[in-house]
Amino acid sequence: MDKLLNDIHQSLGISEIHLSANKLKFQSQPDLYSLEVVDIDFEGKPFILQVSAAAAWRAMKNAAQSDRVHLLPFSGFRSYIHQKNLIERHLKNGRLIEDILTHIAIPGFSEHHSGLAVDIHANGKSVLEEQFEKTQEFLWLKENASRFEFQLSYPRDNEKGIIYEPWHWYYKGR
Repeated sequence: MDKLLNDIHQSLGISEIHLSANKLKFQSQPDLYSLEVVDIDFEGKPFILQVSAAAAWRAMKNAAQSDRVHLLPFSGFRSYIHQKNLIERHLKNGRLIEDILTHIAIPGFSEHHSGLAVDIHANGKSVLEEQFEKTQEFLWLKENASRFEFQLSYPRDNEKGIIYEPWHWYYKGR
């Protein structure tokens, strides 16, 4: 791991114990030229993915729209620094790092770093909540996402140490 990640881990209090208990795969950040702004997210920020995932996202979103289902982008590519900032916000709110790491991956280990992961939400519903599984968007994804080479990363009772995330889908194609 590079110096940047070591510094980030140290600043967050992520120790060797946390790293050795981590069951997620290391994710390197892609070169900027391989990333593309695909959409605008719920906050009006660019929704960025790797070019291959961007094409698959567009195709999946259009297919869903044809079925009157609206897949809304919540989060795509995320840098190591952005991941650090997410964790810092939770630490400032008094949460323990051990609890945070069941919801947010250690910087360097989030699928979002790859530019191949998408968090999806449903209009008018709580975002990044388990109840997403009760939406027509989730039901559509369960039936159709694999056609576009997306898969649910963190199903219920997964062995990766991350909570059930029905909103988080990873592009397996290339």
